[in-house]
Amino acid sequence: MRVFFVISFFLNGFACLGADADSSKYPSAILIQLKSEHNRIAALTKAKRYSAVKEVENDAMEVNKRFKLDFHNNFTYCPIYYYIDTNVDLIKNKLFDGILFNEDGTPAKDLVINSNSTDYIVAYYGYAVSQSRHKKVQTDSSKNEYDPDPPAGRGLVILNDKFQQLTYFYKFGYDDFKPSDEASKQFYYSSKNYEIEYYPFAKLFNETMFDRYGRRRIKNTKKDTK
Repeated sequence: MRVFFVISFFLNGFACLGADADSSKYPSAILIQLKSEHNRIAALTKAKRYSAVKEVENDAMEVNKRFKLDFHNNFTYCPIYYYIDTNVDLIKNKLFDGILFNEDGTPAKDLVINSNSTDYIVAYYGYAVSQSRHKKVQTDSSKNEYDPDPPAGRGLVILNDKFQQLTYFYKFGYDDFKPSDEASKQFYYSSKNYEIEYYPFAKLFNETMFDRYGRRRIKNTKKDTK
């Protein structure tokens, strides 16, 4: 079976990060949302499935570890901060102090952004909403609740400071699909029993942040073709 990556990068996608696109070549920071699997753990705890709780906790830890390692090794454009998904409402309200942390888990201090900043981006691993390649930003918030034509798989979703989708990178969702090159395997994780995974996209994002050629497909071969 042939497997494709579908990488979607929309024309001038980062022009909205600043009033003057020419003077704002890249975002001042990227905020990465890590998963707590809070709802899944709560449901399993309520069902008294304690061994499953431990497994999910370990899965979440491993996914977040790979997410951070991937960006540590492969993303160089700007400072990286992290937050847990249970704090997403605080991040949406730009309450960063005590919420954002560094890769090693220490509180992030001397931030390059504040409550007035608009030039940062947010990234999470999950499901994107459909978006025309000709639009800079997906502003239809109703698609977050119901999307009749969502991309066919999970991946790296990039948002602006208003949590509007700028772009996304995704792979088709095959359960047994893994990175083909050895260097990328260290960044990959997939749970044995739950739909919990991380597939590395940081390098691709880093290389194509300002790609103006729109949507592309890349074959899963040792030599990528564009």
